[in-house]
Amino acid sequence: MRLLINTATTFKGGGVQVALSFIHECVRFPENEYHVVLGENIAEVVNEEMFPGNFTFYSIGYRPAQRVFSLKDQAVFFKTLEQKVQPDFVFTTSGPAYWRPNVPHLMGFNLPHYLYKDSPFFGLLPPMQKLKWWLKGSVIRHFTRKDADAYVVQTDDVNQRLRKWIRSEEVYTISNTYGSQYDLEPEEREVLPKKAAGEFRFLILSGYYRHKHLEILNPVIEGLQAAGIDAIQFVMTLPEEDFHRTIKKANRQQVLNIGPQPPQKGPDLYKACDAVFLPTLLECFSATYAEAMKMGLPIVTTDLGFAHTVCGDAALYYSPLEAKDAVTKIRRLYEQPKIYKKLVEAGKLEMKKFNSARERAEKYLALGAQLIQNSNKWIK
Repeated sequence: MRLLINTATTFKGGGVQVALSFIHECVRFPENEYHVVLGENIAEVVNEEMFPGNFTFYSIGYRPAQRVFSLKDQAVFFKTLEQKVQPDFVFTTSGPAYWRPNVPHLMGFNLPHYLYKDSPFFGLLPPMQKLKWWLKGSVIRHFTRKDADAYVVQTDDVNQRLRKWIRSEEVYTISNTYGSQYDLEPEEREVLPKKAAGEFRFLILSGYYRHKHLEILNPVIEGLQAAGIDAIQFVMTLPEEDFHRTIKKANRQQVLNIGPQPPQKGPDLYKACDAVFLPTLLECFSATYAEAMKMGLPIVTTDLGFAHTVCGDAALYYSPLEAKDAVTKIRRLYEQPKIYKKLVEAGKLEMKKFNSARERAEKYLALGAQLIQNSNKWIK
């Protein structure tokens, strides 16, 4: 099978992790021929020399989405490449692709802003921002519906929402998971300073995005301070500029910001912390949830559908915009070891619903093969 893997529209966040994982796992399936278009951020972290001879890589000098309203053809690169490669099918890891190939096209979808209109995130936005998201969503829905034969998502909840949004039954669920680095023994690197006596650390492994709602950490810290609890520290991974813009100066004594970290340091970070706090208001799937469970850490997160779908009984949930409720759940976890242990044990059970990185790649490839078979039947 000759496969064209398109990561050109994958720019940041969890989509980058999914694309990288899939590309590396494809090495385990040497019977195929892989032609990989690398998006700009993915190209920076892929060492092409480490891949065998059945891999060919291509760099694209632009992001297709940036040409949607320009006079330049956003698909010109792909049209030329498709003629050259003659793939059996195309897999766009994160759509929309802004291009319709002439062979079966499987597209990943992980844009929660357009599926979770009921999220409290939109209540925080001024009217013009809401209008912007609505207009952008109209464009994305058009290209999503037009350019693919089938779609793959990460949870059943997203599956049902996407089916309604694009009016298609060709939506398949293949669960996201933690990266393969979490199956290795941590290297015992000193990624954080040693804890003070009695210190309890919550890891917030996230970049700055408005929907992550990291600003709630300010009233959360103030609530803990008012209760006389200063042993809790929050570990953040923000660029300094984002950190200083997000966390008030008076609250920074309870925050350890270590800046952005490469994925391979993830296991060491989890091992150096006691729990995970994720105040996000919008997700299709957050790998942080799966990573926390794999590393044996309990979770405190928002009481929203996507979080329940992934975490199940492995988390304490708080009302999304209520800092007081977040403080209550954080204190419950911190002060009650029985609850801590119960969540960790629940996480071990919840993990059974996740694919391994290899299983996920295998299912992507199997779905592609099925699309090819169906296409051949239709031609006949």
